[in-house]
Amino acid sequence: MTGAHRERVSTPANLAAETVGRAGGAVVAAAFGLTARLRGTRALHPVGVCGTGAITVTPGPRSGVVLLDDPGPHPCLVRWSRATGKREGRDLEGLALRVDGPASGDVLLASTGTGTVGRHVLTVRDRHDHGPVTTLLPLSTERGPLLLRLDPADDARPPEPAPDRGEDVDDPPTAYRLLVAAPGRPWHERGRLEITWTDRDCARRHDPVGHPPAGAWTHPLWARLRDPAYAASQQVEARTVEPKE
Repeated sequence: MTGAHRERVSTPANLAAETVGRAGGAVVAAAFGLTARLRGTRALHPVGVCGTGAITVTPGPRSGVVLLDDPGPHPCLVRWSRATGKREGRDLEGLALRVDGPASGDVLLASTGTGTVGRHVLTVRDRHDHGPVTTLLPLSTERGPLLLRLDPADDARPPEPAPDRGEDVDDPPTAYRLLVAAPGRPWHERGRLEITWTDRDCARRHDPVGHPPAGAWTHPLWARLRDPAYAASQQVEARTVEPKE
């Protein structure tokens, strides 16, 4: 089964996890819903910049995930953003991908560390300090749980300046290295993402729980935790807004 998530066999441990997930999801959903209503748009990452890209991959051991098993190129839509929407100061960096074609699916990545534990810990950065972004939580696949990571490429080109763009323009990297790892295991470089950025934001929403990349699915515990938050936030229409000072 691809898409959404697979149901697990009911065991005492699984039922306990479901209970924890549902309780945590309700708390997070309440917070996301209130924040979205107060902001009048997305609860998090309300300000960003959008572009188009393509991912090419060197396939490794079969995972069942089309994005990792097919060399591509896989066209995608990309959005870079900061979590709070503030113009200055340290913040969480976010990158959202909507992959098109046979590998179709949504992937959300956020600024984290890269070590065994750090890859599951969010990390704040200065506005123009770009670094690794990961899926934070693993995707479920035929090979087991896998995390995705994107690192700014050393040869990423700076954006072309436009006459009407000033110092306040965001300048996310134009190329990233794609790496893959199982939880607690070493990272392996598997591909590259090339991006052409616009100077505009977009109101597109992403659903990594209900629409993961083809061949992957969301573990039911993570789905119970995250689904309510997305649903609550999406009760408010996404719109582009100006960054806060």
